[in-house]
Amino acid sequence: MKPSSFRALGLFLGAAISTHAAAPFFDPSMPVHGSPVDGGASGVIARGLLVQAAEAEWLVFDQDLLRPALWVHADQGKPPVSLIMMSQASWEKPTQKGGVKQPAPAAGSLALVPPLPGVGSNPEDLLKDPRPVHGNDPGRGGLEASGRRFSGYHVAGKTGVLVYENQGTKVSEWYEADRRSLQRHLAVAAGDEILFLVAAGDFKIASSREAASEKLQVSSNHPGLTLESRDGKLFARLAASRQERRVTLIYGVEKVSAAAKTPAVPTANPAHWKQSIETRIRESEKSGPGWTMDRIGLPENSAFKRRVRPADIVFLSPEKAAVITFEGDVWRLDLAGERVRWTRIAAGLCEPLSIEQVGGVLQVFTRNGIVRLRDTNADGETDFYENYSSLIHHTAGTRGYPLDMEVDESGRTWCSIGGIVTNEKSLTNLQPPNPHSGSIMMISADGKQLEIVGAHAREPFFARDPESGRIVMSEQQGHWVPSSGIFPVEPGSSFGFGQENAKGLTPPAVWIPHDQDSSSSSPMWVRGSAFKSWEGGVLDLSYGTGRLFLARPAGAWPAKEGAVIPLGIETGLPILHARTHPGDGSLWLAGFRIYDSRAPELEGIGRLRPSGDAFRVPVDAKLVKEGAILCFDAPLDGSTVTPDAVQAKEWQYRRSSGYGSPRLKRDGKDGVDPVASGGTFLSKDGKSVFIHIPGMKPTMQLEISHRFAVKGSKPEARSVFFTVSAPAPAMWNELGFEVPELDPSIAVVHGGGAADAVPTAEAGMDLATRYGCIACHSTDGKLEGHSGPSWKGLHGSQRSFTDGTSRMGDDAYIIESMTEPNKVIVKGYALGMGSYSGVLSEAEMQSIVLFIRSLK
Repeated sequence: MKPSSFRALGLFLGAAISTHAAAPFFDPSMPVHGSPVDGGASGVIARGLLVQAAEAEWLVFDQDLLRPALWVHADQGKPPVSLIMMSQASWEKPTQKGGVKQPAPAAGSLALVPPLPGVGSNPEDLLKDPRPVHGNDPGRGGLEASGRRFSGYHVAGKTGVLVYENQGTKVSEWYEADRRSLQRHLAVAAGDEILFLVAAGDFKIASSREAASEKLQVSSNHPGLTLESRDGKLFARLAASRQERRVTLIYGVEKVSAAAKTPAVPTANPAHWKQSIETRIRESEKSGPGWTMDRIGLPENSAFKRRVRPADIVFLSPEKAAVITFEGDVWRLDLAGERVRWTRIAAGLCEPLSIEQVGGVLQVFTRNGIVRLRDTNADGETDFYENYSSLIHHTAGTRGYPLDMEVDESGRTWCSIGGIVTNEKSLTNLQPPNPHSGSIMMISADGKQLEIVGAHAREPFFARDPESGRIVMSEQQGHWVPSSGIFPVEPGSSFGFGQENAKGLTPPAVWIPHDQDSSSSSPMWVRGSAFKSWEGGVLDLSYGTGRLFLARPAGAWPAKEGAVIPLGIETGLPILHARTHPGDGSLWLAGFRIYDSRAPELEGIGRLRPSGDAFRVPVDAKLVKEGAILCFDAPLDGSTVTPDAVQAKEWQYRRSSGYGSPRLKRDGKDGVDPVASGGTFLSKDGKSVFIHIPGMKPTMQLEISHRFAVKGSKPEARSVFFTVSAPAPAMWNELGFEVPELDPSIAVVHGGGAADAVPTAEAGMDLATRYGCIACHSTDGKLEGHSGPSWKGLHGSQRSFTDGTSRMGDDAYIIESMTEPNKVIVKGYALGMGSYSGVLSEAEMQSIVLFIRSLK
């Protein structure tokens, strides 16, 4: 291959990287935005709400502790907090990863209330945080157990009105500010005496409505409100009343006078985002045997200048859908033929990745909890962001994403959070102290009860079968996870992330090799789709490759064995979620890319539908005691169904705190074991093949490669992957076969390997692409969007490592990096690569070395 071909590869990989957004991340038309904030003296606010009080003035409200934590002064046109979370950091640079620190407020901001409850019925309610402690994690949930609860917030024009309750008494709170003073307006419903935590500091009480410390002056305008100083804190005691109580507290760095009469609670105004954008569906942008994929145009050039990175889509009817973006925007889609009209209906949500609907009401899973979007004035836009449930103790760690959510037929919500822990310095591979991190949870239909169903997972995306209620979880290779896989989930399931000697772990129904799916996302039970032959299977969506796989868990539930079939569908999208269209049964795929992925597109929505011809890959695969059965959706060419068309091998994995696992032989050495296979037999209808594997043993990964061809197609090498536990004996008639005459004596190891291949740079480039190396390591020197160091100029350069050592990047170093990636790690990077020992042959590793050497 010519050097220009290598350059073309670099251009191809970089083609999708572009800047797009011109608008600020915090949309000025939206007065409330969710974001965790490191408040310094006010503590880390795990579930913060940035509430705009003036053009450059903000209040950080802690929705868990119901307290106004910080008064933030932002420079004109600048954000109120540092943009370092994943969604924020990648706003202008779409593949720039977020850091591990929390966003910090703009310089000159003022801490108001310490990390204690902001409202209560007596002073003791405000002097102690009653919530459970999870190590040093500030994500401890809300105050529901003590009768205090955040209800949500109204958006009234440019004003955000916070709503919460204390022992059933409703409180509405909103703000106005300038550089000198902050007005905290409160509307408290009729009821008993209520107390508010106003500020921290040694305050002197000038009168019942005036107080001052060295840093802050406070006054109020209500005769029934009394300011009190106690234990270095300022309280406001509001007397009981049979009528609504409207109060304004004024904070100032200089002496402030009492406020004028408190205004009425602001109400919803007309819609913020009246303009809709029309796009088109581009048909058959990608296709292959059995499938075609259309692309839905995104509203990229809208007047709002918003980046649109779709994370999930939900259908309200065949003609209406809603899309959630990582930036926290919600768009309504009106579908008419090949036209799509996009209308923005919500904004300001914190890093949502999933959306559902409950009786036509949209529900979004965010870092601030599960939010229902209410349109109270029927203008087509959300004006009340209801806190349906904040029972989840959402970690303050930046990698604890709200991953997945489903609502079942009874209205219960199932959801999951990532289990990867961060501290102020780095990622860790320890078990999270927060019990909800890395868990799949069920929340009751009324939002008041939470149950952990499965725990201690790394990245638990999941799917619930609407027919059987069975739940499967996809897991991504990483620390404590040897390889990706599809796991059954039962009450009490544990997956051992961060646990050294964990016992009783739930095994997978099937492992998925890392070279096939490097990063699984939300799986999907296939029910009622246009792909009839996939019915009842689990669609594994690959964020890491943009591919689709069909998993078939087998045996009694919870399944301990099964198969996964690469479907040969390359979508080009970094897929996160899939939905079945309620009309035509097409599958709609949504996703975006920040982390490493082989998928070339940055973001998109695809519509997958059958093309009318047959798939050339199996659509089902089964294990029986005597061997394996591959099922197709069309008759096979009998001349291709021969024993020589089969090659089988197996390997094991090792669970450890290291990243992933090499492939291991049964004796524990790196490599794979060949498996002898015997006769091949066609079913009565000619659509299935039984492959005899005498003495098949339990194994973590069995790969069966074959060259069977559907009639009218050419034989091509394809693989199906199994996990074998204890398959039952074959019931031949039920399976559609004549009883075969099995002869173990003819079983042999078929085919050869790549060991004798001649290493070439061209083969190395192909391997690097196929195994996803170039998703993490650029070939052109660029670092943005890649979790590993660039390969350009690597060979022959001096490498400096995190342990303080250094060495030359020669052939031996490159091969060592493939087989023992955790031995030395380049300075500035963290271990995020599994071992390719036992995966790549010596010749293949030498080919990759030659490819890297060519990248001068």
